[in-house]
Amino acid sequence: MGRFLGILTTGLAAVLIVGAVAIYGLDNARKIEADLQRAADRKLDETGPPWASVEVRGRDAILKGEALLPSERRQAAETAAPGIDAIPGIREVRDNTTARFRSMAEIEAKLADICKRAVSGLPAAWMKCAVNGQTVTLGGIALTHTARRIAVEKVFTAVESLNAREMVRDTTKAHYQSSGEMQRVLGAACESAIAGFTLNWLKCVVEGRSFILSGAAPVEAERAARVAAARASLEAVKGVAGIADRTTVLPALSSAQVCRAAFDGLTRDTPIRFARGTAAIAPESKAVLDALTMAAKRCIGVRIEVRGHTDDTGDAERDWKLSAARAQAVAARMTGLGVPPDRVSARGYGGTQPLVANDTEAGRAKNRRIEFAMSK
Repeated sequence: MGRFLGILTTGLAAVLIVGAVAIYGLDNARKIEADLQRAADRKLDETGPPWASVEVRGRDAILKGEALLPSERRQAAETAAPGIDAIPGIREVRDNTTARFRSMAEIEAKLADICKRAVSGLPAAWMKCAVNGQTVTLGGIALTHTARRIAVEKVFTAVESLNAREMVRDTTKAHYQSSGEMQRVLGAACESAIAGFTLNWLKCVVEGRSFILSGAAPVEAERAARVAAARASLEAVKGVAGIADRTTVLPALSSAQVCRAAFDGLTRDTPIRFARGTAAIAPESKAVLDALTMAAKRCIGVRIEVRGHTDDTGDAERDWKLSAARAQAVAARMTGLGVPPDRVSARGYGGTQPLVANDTEAGRAKNRRIEFAMSK
């Protein structure tokens, strides 16, 4: 029994010794591996490339990472691998690196395709995207700063998804800081485009980013000229989407009889008045004179004689001069507003052609008048 216990004790001691040796050897191997890992990391930090990493297994070093191009991958093998291989204790260096793209041309093509798709998805086709190598340049002018910022962020995010270490240069601009500013500018431009016309029938309104011209002209030549002038002014406004012309031309008053009827209708209840004893047209008569001028422009080929009349209470010579001056004032206003001067004449008749007796104030007021005679 004692002999058996001795043998058992000796065996257990041998097992413990062998285990201790194995554990010591394993710990030593781990320490060596850790030391080699630190040495390999330091060496890779020195030599690069920054995209690579190294893993030590036992005494073997494995280069890992994804290069952008095959040329970068080869550079890693030529610079990093020899340095790590020279570390004492390293047995072998294995290169497990890869390259994401085959060539710079492939990167350019992919960036260009991403740019094209991103830009085509924008609400308005204002942005331009140019690719040169890994550099993407965004250009163009957006309507507002907000629209510019949103578009740039969208394209930048799309380009960045390629992860090709690209650089994005933003050279875009904006016409306006906000949509509110844009609407104010467009509204002011609309008013300015038609403000310079006399006897203005032309109207301009803003719808979104477009201008709409409307109104009825007395003759085609005036319509075309005014629309062209307004269009030229509006086209210079930044960010305009379009200009719609919805103007029309009023029907011509092609005979002396039709022209006379139009004038009679305008003056029947609204006679032309003057400051007492002068040829100064009263302010309240400007509107009817404007309407008469519009009608006169439509009287194609018709000659118009403006006839001035007074009552007979004053000096005949003075009344004749006053009536002529008043007729001339009306004719001058009409020609000044665009009626051809060769179609308008003026003549004074004084008090020689009363409509009614001058024995009452109402009668005298009726006799102080402007009439129009028409002829072809």
